[in-house]
Amino acid sequence: MIETLWIPFEYDYMLKAMWVSALIGGVCGLLSCFVTLKGWSLMGDALSHAVVPGVSIAYLLGAPYALGAFISGLLAAVGMGFIKTRTSLREDAVIGVVFTTFFALGVLLISLFPAGISLRTIVFGNILGISSSDILQVVLISLVTLLVLLAKWKDLVLFCFDPNQARALGLNVLVLHFTLLSLLAATAVASMQTVGACLVVATLVTPGATAYLLTDRFGRMLGIAAGIGVGTSFFGAYLSYFLDGSTGGCIVVFQTLLFVLALVFGPTHGLLANRARRRFAMAEGRP
Repeated sequence: MIETLWIPFEYDYMLKAMWVSALIGGVCGLLSCFVTLKGWSLMGDALSHAVVPGVSIAYLLGAPYALGAFISGLLAAVGMGFIKTRTSLREDAVIGVVFTTFFALGVLLISLFPAGISLRTIVFGNILGISSSDILQVVLISLVTLLVLLAKWKDLVLFCFDPNQARALGLNVLVLHFTLLSLLAATAVASMQTVGACLVVATLVTPGATAYLLTDRFGRMLGIAAGIGVGTSFFGAYLSYFLDGSTGGCIVVFQTLLFVLALVFGPTHGLLANRARRRFAMAEGRP
């Protein structure tokens, strides 16, 4: 039995899949805390789909796909910001229009040049077939993201909690806004290798949402979310070997199960804890 459980560690492609998934899962977990605080869940979804045409064009030009995807994501973010500031449209409408347009453009390019890139690889990921050059790109993106978060996390936290207060203290809110957008775009590019464009939004939201249900302290929230990202990504990739199923699907389902557990049993914001507080308040005669 023990020998069977050890089998995935005997294959190089599985070892690569597990540790690369864990790396990007941890980075996504950290970013998901800022996404949760800022209320940018739809933004993560938009950026994960907006990178598709960039990948397509990069393959057609023979350029690194990460560069094309990153530029495409930034263009989408700038486009959303421009439309939002120049019109009275709600933010969710702007995001919906921009990310569906970019995604449709990517699908069109792939359909016109089918030999250049696989739509399935972009949409669903292919961590088991990741190349050495792709691993290097993921590592570099992850390291840069971690360094920026380490250097600017206090400013980013204040920006997410209260942009007006951040501006009053002399912080450049516009720079912080685009810094966070850039990190999200870069991480979405890296995450495409593990879970694909369709599931990137889950890895950029679920760990932070789960951690939020478990604590009220942001520092602890960062640690919990990063741990969830690393653990679920590693064991999701490991479990996919035995299930012979989608690695990205296993990772996201694993994260969702932890979210459901936190939603029900979380000591801070869990359903059972909230019910207990309401009963205690009623017993004390408080509203």
